[in-house]
Amino acid sequence: MSESIKVVLKQKSIPVLVDFCLEEKIEFSVRPQVFPDNDWEFNLMVKDIKTAVMTGMFLRENRIDIAGTDLQKVKKPVMVKGKKEDEKGRPEPADEDRPSETDEKGLF
Repeated sequence: MSESIKVVLKQKSIPVLVDFCLEEKIEFSVRPQVFPDNDWEFNLMVKDIKTAVMTGMFLRENRIDIAGTDLQKVKKPVMVKGKKEDEKGRPEPADEDRPSETDEKGLF
C-alpha cells in the first residue's frame, strides 16, 4: 500500500505539517500552486495503514483538508429521535398514557 495524500496549504501552515512529517518519518514532496500563488501542494507518501490513520487524525485535528475530497458530498448522519427510556431501559409511556394529577387517586 503505497498511496499519496494530497494536501493544499497556505504558507503559514507549512511548518506544522513539515514538523509532523519529519517526526513521523513520512516522505513528502512539495510544489507551489500556480493559482493562487500563495498555496503549496504537499504529497504525503503513506506506506501502511497505521501511518494513514495517524496522518488523517493529525490533519483533522489541525483542520487541514485533503485535496480532491468534495465536502458537499460528505453527508453528516441524521440523528433519529427515539423514545425516552427509564433507568431500566424500558420505554416511558407517552404523555396521554400517564395518569394526570387531576385524576382521582382513591376515596380519600
